[in-house]
Amino acid sequence: MPVQLIDFRWYHAVNDQNKLDNVLASSAKHTQLHAIEADIIYSEAKGHSVMGHPPQVDGELTLASLLQQLNEANFQSTSMTDTDANILKLDFKSMKALQASINDVENYLKDLPHQLHQHVWINADILAGPGGKGEDMQPKFDSVEFMELLTSETSLMKSTTLSIGWTTSLTDIYAPYTMDMIDEMLTLLRSYPCNNITFPIRATSVLTSWEALRKLYDNNVDENKRWTLTLWWSLTSEQHKMTKDAMNRIHSLLESDYQSILPNRTFYDLVNFSPP
Repeated sequence: MPVQLIDFRWYHAVNDQNKLDNVLASSAKHTQLHAIEADIIYSEAKGHSVMGHPPQVDGELTLASLLQQLNEANFQSTSMTDTDANILKLDFKSMKALQASINDVENYLKDLPHQLHQHVWINADILAGPGGKGEDMQPKFDSVEFMELLTSETSLMKSTTLSIGWTTSLTDIYAPYTMDMIDEMLTLLRSYPCNNITFPIRATSVLTSWEALRKLYDNNVDENKRWTLTLWWSLTSEQHKMTKDAMNRIHSLLESDYQSILPNRTFYDLVNFSPP
């Protein structure tokens, strides 16, 4: 039986060799690891993409090395079907980092069976979202430039999954995604051929945003390639952590059988979450 989206388990911030070694060891033992997330920044000092998360400006592990090691370990392609293959989520922190990474990602895709390309996710915050205002909330990407680059007919990356979302702020972790934010995204996507899309959504905002977020589930390109949501939250301090009750309420909302379009349309990338 295929792994349900709710059962996917994540390993975060694979941004150095030690964490990558742990991922490869877990994968080799076939433990419950279904997806890894890695952050990419541009190193001005090195002149290429490296693994790291702002405010870092440099890192020791290059994207090219990470991808080569994943390829050599068959992280995504070892005895898996196209529904159960591990996910590699590449979280780009700037347009410059993405542009400098195109060749490395395409070389990785060339060695991956085409049906598994959709399990490589290209993640970026391309629109302004909830929780604050000002310069910090402005995306580091031009949304049109981003979409044109990744949907070009000449790019292998057009067959990956676009994990495209909105900037967020800790000023108000419950601030909603508004209807205007959702409509801006859907209007953008009408101009591009995008079957494989997941929308990363801050989980703390789901219950305050449901009327707007529901539109992301209702807009489907194709019955066999429905767009998904990826709920994320990892902060555990008292002022920021999500309660079990909130997680269970969200789960009930999104997986209810009576809402036939919703079950198995959501990844749960939430610390301390387990299905009820």
